[in-house]
Amino acid sequence: MKQVRFPFIILSLCIFVMFPINAEDLDLQTYLKIKEILSNSHHQEEGEVYKERIGKVTDVPLPYLIKISQSKDNYVFIRARAIRLMELYQNPTSQVALEKTIEDTQENSHLRKLAINTYSRFSKIDPNRQTQFIKKFESDKELGTVVKNTKKTNLNPKPNQIDPNKLKQMNRN
Repeated sequence: MKQVRFPFIILSLCIFVMFPINAEDLDLQTYLKIKEILSNSHHQEEGEVYKERIGKVTDVPLPYLIKISQSKDNYVFIRARAIRLMELYQNPTSQVALEKTIEDTQENSHLRKLAINTYSRFSKIDPNRQTQFIKKFESDKELGTVVKNTKKTNLNPKPNQIDPNKLKQMNRN
């Protein structure tokens, strides 16, 4: 029996690597719930509040945030919130998604600028790679001033801290 399991596990891993889960494979209901949370335009909320609310919907929000941020069918302010929230989920996947947004010259310039700001606050990636990537856009007509401003401010400031009492008060609403 053991001899049968091992090849099955290897085969399963190979299939997963060759055919990874695409954004289209995401649960539509979860996607719509997260999008609704980000659509709340009544007031600006702290990233931690969004993170807590989204955490009640799914334990793995990053693929949904990436899909929302890249979907041109969504309003810019919803996409912008998704980009901002990626700072809370720093890993190679969010890093690549932000780099893709920054490099896309057809993308909304506001979103590209926001992606640079979010990307520049990533502290869990190689700082040399981060600096070299951002440096490529110093002479960009739209992004140059944002790149220069990220250099003036620390490239890796701590994420915004939120008062736990304020968080509880916001969640009561």
